[in-house]
This record gives sequence, structure tokens and C-alpha cells, in this order.
Amino acid sequence: MKEKEGFVDCPEQQLILYVEKEDGTYGPMQTGSYLTRNYIDDYYEKRHRLEASLKEQVRRKEISPVAYYMTLEDLSLAETAARVGIPQRKVKKHMQPANFEKIPPSVMDMYAEVFNVPVAALMELMKG
Repeated sequence: MKEKEGFVDCPEQQLILYVEKEDGTYGPMQTGSYLTRNYIDDYYEKRHRLEASLKEQVRRKEISPVAYYMTLEDLSLAETAARVGIPQRKVKKHMQPANFEKIPPSVMDMYAEVFNVPVAALMELMKG
């Protein structure tokens, strides 16, 4: 890529590209992120719609807060189980609203830590 092709006006997110300079040599160039400049609004809109859809599913008691946060954080069953320190089958049970209320406080604390939210946020989501 030539130096003039690499320039993107995006002061919010800067990065370094190695480009062909005008004198034919290659070297680093600081520029803005093309993705941030052109697509960040689309990402936030999609994320907002996903959150609203998941909250509605929790409200209708189709999924539990565990499933809600796993989806938002893009965590698989295996990743969540490993991070919480419990078997996958238990995480799968906890994804169901009927079993969410039966989660022991120590495990609930681990979920909160993995999802980086307070335990109260997990519980509040169920109340809708």
C-alpha cells in the first residue's frame, strides 16, 4: 500500500501501518482505523438491537441472565464453564430461567466476575 492510500482521518483510534513511501522505501506510518471510521456506528446499532432482543427473552423467561451475558460476551459453553470452574452441564442448566434461581451464591459470584458485572445486575435482569 502506498503512503497516501493508507491515510484515514480517524483520531479516535490510531494505528501503525507499514507502507511504501514516496521515495520507494517501506516504513511505518501512523493513521486512523478504517473500520472505526466507517463501521463503528453499525456495530453499536447491531449491539443495541441484540441487547434489547436478549432482554426481551429474559423477560419472557426464555433464557436466564447467564445465557444473556454469555451471548453478549460471545462466550461458548466450554469457555464459560472453564472460567467459572464448573462442568458444562451445570452452565447449560443455569442458562434456563427455572434453574437460575437455584445457583449457589459462590457460583453466582463467579458468574458475576466472569461477566464483569455485580451480582445485583444478574439478579435485577431476572426481575425485568
